[in-house]
Amino acid sequence: MKTDARVRYTRMIIQHTFLELLKEKPLAKITVKEICEIAEINRTTFYKHYRDPYDLLEQLELEAIHGLLSIIEDVRDKDLAQILLPILCAIQKNRVLFCSLTSAQNDKSFLYRLSTCCFRKICELSSDNPDDGDASPNFVLHFSYIAGGIGSVIEYWLRSGMKESPETIAEHLQRFTLSVTE
Repeated sequence: MKTDARVRYTRMIIQHTFLELLKEKPLAKITVKEICEIAEINRTTFYKHYRDPYDLLEQLELEAIHGLLSIIEDVRDKDLAQILLPILCAIQKNRVLFCSLTSAQNDKSFLYRLSTCCFRKICELSSDNPDDGDASPNFVLHFSYIAGGIGSVIEYWLRSGMKESPETIAEHLQRFTLSVTE
């Protein structure tokens, strides 16, 4: 079923307001009352869509992760740079969302979850993934190291204003990853 335009607009204005507040202060300091006042909606409207600011953040994070995972599905059977490029382009296109979700004011775990989910999906689609589900300690160590590194590079890219192109970042990430896995 297609979502009504008014519902989409309401969610968009709530999310936009929340992301702007998230850039300014920690999640724990953001209230439903404040979101509603700035978005010019009533509390009942907010509660039709979200339980609280934590639920709103969780839904935004899940949507961001699922969006990137769907990109990975669309670019399977390519090298890492070709997989990362559309992901980085999507992050750049949605820079307000990703900058807010990774702001210095908030929990650092989003980028790690994001990079871990994306890298896990890439591994699932690649021939490097152990078929039996019982990954060796070396595979797990490499996976953790690479996922953390990718997350850190993306965090640097976001915080530095995305001066480098997505192509440049994808090439660097592929080169870094290959140097670890060879």
